[in-house]
Amino acid sequence: MKANNLFNLVSLGCPKNRVDSERILAVMTSAGFTFTEDAGAAAVIIINTCAFIEPAVQESIDTILDYREDNKDAFIVVAGCLPMRYKGDLEESLPEVNLFLPADRIQELPGIVRTALRTHDKDRDHAFSLEQQKTASSPGRVLTTAGYAYLKIAEGCSRSCRYCTIPSIRGPLQSTDCGQLEREAHFLASRGVRELILVAQDLTAYGGEKGEKKALIQLLRRLDRVEGIRWVRLMYLYPDTIPRDLATTITESEKILPYLDIPLQHVSEKVLKAMGRPWKGNRIRKLIESLKMQVPGLALRTTLMVGYPAEGETEFRELSDFVATCDIEHVGVFTYSPEEGTSAFQLGDPVPGDVKDARAEELRSIHSEKMLKRNRRRIGSVEECLVQGVSLESDLLLEGRLWHQAPEIDGTLYITAGNAIPGEIHRVRITGTHESDFFGELTAE
Repeated sequence: MKANNLFNLVSLGCPKNRVDSERILAVMTSAGFTFTEDAGAAAVIIINTCAFIEPAVQESIDTILDYREDNKDAFIVVAGCLPMRYKGDLEESLPEVNLFLPADRIQELPGIVRTALRTHDKDRDHAFSLEQQKTASSPGRVLTTAGYAYLKIAEGCSRSCRYCTIPSIRGPLQSTDCGQLEREAHFLASRGVRELILVAQDLTAYGGEKGEKKALIQLLRRLDRVEGIRWVRLMYLYPDTIPRDLATTITESEKILPYLDIPLQHVSEKVLKAMGRPWKGNRIRKLIESLKMQVPGLALRTTLMVGYPAEGETEFRELSDFVATCDIEHVGVFTYSPEEGTSAFQLGDPVPGDVKDARAEELRSIHSEKMLKRNRRRIGSVEECLVQGVSLESDLLLEGRLWHQAPEIDGTLYITAGNAIPGEIHRVRITGTHESDFFGELTAE
């Protein structure tokens, strides 16, 4: 007989989803539920899904079916982007699910679940009365990482990139109040967070729907004063609306890292126009050169898409030349996936899958060769790192991240000498590198 207060949580997708997952943990535990890692023992299984592209949709569905197969009696809640993208269409296609929960109803979850478990009815959401538990403030968070946390500064997106499903899933841009974000930053700092990672679909649009000018800069200056925070990292900046005084704000701050994630997607004017992203490759090069000149030691990350319908061999060669010659530290590459509901869907999928894969692999190979040379030049240097815990590779090693490595995407630092508590920031001497990873020894220098 399962204890009715035990719940399990599965978090899929991006860092923005992780924030919602931490809020789910908070509202459930504060309502008297107990988290268990044993999904088979849980009375409630909550799956926070991603549905940005078709492979993510399939992963979400496979996860739901796997968890239902492993625990046939659990009350299964599906949260996140899947129910927001497909809305009511899922009830018939996924009878394994008891409740579909959009992100704006996280606060109501404990009440709904309690009602459902009392009735012992494993039917649908509509079989249960909603026990409203909305409050004036946003829910707290139960942190799932040591020393760092994501700060989601806005929901939704008002851009019109033709391939993107986010505006239809999450709606238009809704910026979170600056004062609320500052209070959340103080809360996170009090829980031992030393690195704040700012995320949104587009950081540069923050405050724009409210007519607020320089809202991102003002937010950064307020976060810069939060005691206990050592690093502030910026992820997802739209290239053509980067604030002019962002570089000055970074260089004048002791906390804002000289690290910017600017998803470019492509550099061909033809492809960018077809994507609904209005700028040119030459402008992108000038932006990168300008940022590198204004911010000493700046580390850049970007993502690039190959195989978009407008991309022929000429356009791809323009992109590969860009990767070979432009100074970008971290490059992620993914292949185009036609998504129903986007305006690009009508363009079809004319680039064959094997061509997409070959182009993606070519870009990764070009970047890897450059990255290897760049990383080797760091050997012998002393840099700051955030210690994250015992390595999964060996319990004899600690692992963490250097200041220019974002979690999960930019490689790992393996600490071969020295002791530290997870969540602390230390100095480390780099002793070696392998692909995107580094090896180092903690030092007092």
